[in-house]
Amino acid sequence: MTSVDLDRLAATLTEVAEAEILPRWRNLDDGDIREKTGPTDLVTVADEAAERRLVELLPDLYPGSVVIGEESVERDRSLLGLIDGDAPVWIVDPVDGTKNFAEGKDRFCVMVALTHRGEILASAINQPVEKRTAVAAKGEGAWMLSEAGRERLRVAPAAGIDAMEGSFNFRFFPEEVRPGIRERANVVLGDRHHRRGCAGYDYIQLATGRWHYAVYWKKMPWDHAPGLLIHGEAGGYSACVDGTPYRPGQLGGGIIAAADEAGWRALRDQVVGPVPTV
Repeated sequence: MTSVDLDRLAATLTEVAEAEILPRWRNLDDGDIREKTGPTDLVTVADEAAERRLVELLPDLYPGSVVIGEESVERDRSLLGLIDGDAPVWIVDPVDGTKNFAEGKDRFCVMVALTHRGEILASAINQPVEKRTAVAAKGEGAWMLSEAGRERLRVAPAAGIDAMEGSFNFRFFPEEVRPGIRERANVVLGDRHHRRGCAGYDYIQLATGRWHYAVYWKKMPWDHAPGLLIHGEAGGYSACVDGTPYRPGQLGGGIIAAADEAGWRALRDQVVGPVPTV
């Protein structure tokens, strides 16, 4: 199978960020932002312009590939079916952390993953403000590319649950189990669980060894396929809450990413608890 040129992939994301995203950061008019499902689910002209450009550029990086993005799926949910089809698929989040971006905060990313028949082949997370891009290819490791050069990424050393720090997104867990999960997290993890509003930021925190874990319920592919490959190639362990491997076509059921399998089990058994009904 043809491999992806990770340097070219990183350069493509950087090009799009510099042309379509950074000029609009802290420079949006009211008409440049609109709500999708509610006041915390936003889209901006930067999201739309960046996605259009990535749709044009990414197929040149991998023969026969097609592109789906968060904003195109918002218009046509049937596009998600391409993920399990025969063609390789680029999955795009043009601005991950749109609410942060719209508020002028710097925690936002550009994320892409190349998948084929449920397997994640390559991915990249670009941090436009920091001017760096994390990249990975299946079986080839994960790297941070920046003006300083190329640095191998590795997750944090394994730690007991009483020493773990990370991200816990309670919001989309089923209502019947959410209060119990939040209570257990407060008891077991104390103040060592955070919510930054940007999955790409979370995954870079994991892959650079700054955090030990991230827990989510909602699994939209553009939020997790890019980061989970980078995390895994940096040495991390992840699985769905029920213990099954993650696949990009899955939309619910929860995901736990940890530094190692023991950490994953501790989070699942002591915090998440019994597997909720999907």
